[in-house]
Amino acid sequence: MSAMRLRRVTLAGQAWRLAGWDDDSFFRNAGYHMRGMAELGAVARAVLPTQGDVPPERAGYVVVDVGANLGLSVLALAPLAARVLAVEASPRTVAALRRTVAANGLDARVAVDAVALGAAPGELAFHQSTHSAGSHLLSAETLGGAGLPVVRVPVETLDALVARHGLGRVDFIKIDVEGHETEVLDGAAATLARHRPTVFLEFNAWVLQANRRANPRAVLEDWLARFPVAHAMRGAAPPLRLTPDSLLGFLHDHLVKRGCADELVLGFDDAWVGRWQAE
Repeated sequence: MSAMRLRRVTLAGQAWRLAGWDDDSFFRNAGYHMRGMAELGAVARAVLPTQGDVPPERAGYVVVDVGANLGLSVLALAPLAARVLAVEASPRTVAALRRTVAANGLDARVAVDAVALGAAPGELAFHQSTHSAGSHLLSAETLGGAGLPVVRVPVETLDALVARHGLGRVDFIKIDVEGHETEVLDGAAATLARHRPTVFLEFNAWVLQANRRANPRAVLEDWLARFPVAHAMRGAAPPLRLTPDSLLGFLHDHLVKRGCADELVLGFDDAWVGRWQAE
């Protein structure tokens, strides 16, 4: 196992330092992942607009980053909010996340919580590996490594987490949990109803089937039923509005043309779309 170190990264023209390990492919290929962070940042800027001359950190915006990994997404979101709650379940990865936050002087605005989020409180078996970005809440057979060390990690609902941190508002939630997104939403019903945040999350049909044995069509139908408005990001093109009538066409393109990789934005209004600008 290599030693943790810091590397320089640039997001939206701002230089940061990211903590990680050279034997972690996500850390080694952080430059490749910048494209996804740019898309996340563009959506967040549209959802959390600047209010005149008031900087975002003083506008009071609150962001929850579920599956914060090494902290690359935190670096994309931190300049836009007064408070970021970064959630990461992996004991190894959360150590790098804390170092990323500290190395960039973000301790005052970013709180790190080492917990998995789900539909109900409890514990889960978590398989440790050197690849921080993959799912670890799986059987060792699924991961292809029966010898991987196993730790027990606490599970909490997002509703309980918001209450425990005393968050009086939640404006934006990013979720990237390798197929467990529905469970996170199940545990966030009160937060969604009370705060009506915009949710940025990954939809990956292969991961849903491989990690959760879930039907991607059923998952997508469920998500569209929970939120009045849904869009799929399309790079420099305008966000694509999703409806029950367009669901099958979207799913076809997702499976056949896009390699099972789509970022969705779910919400309660579409005002952000008029402010969105591609990076």
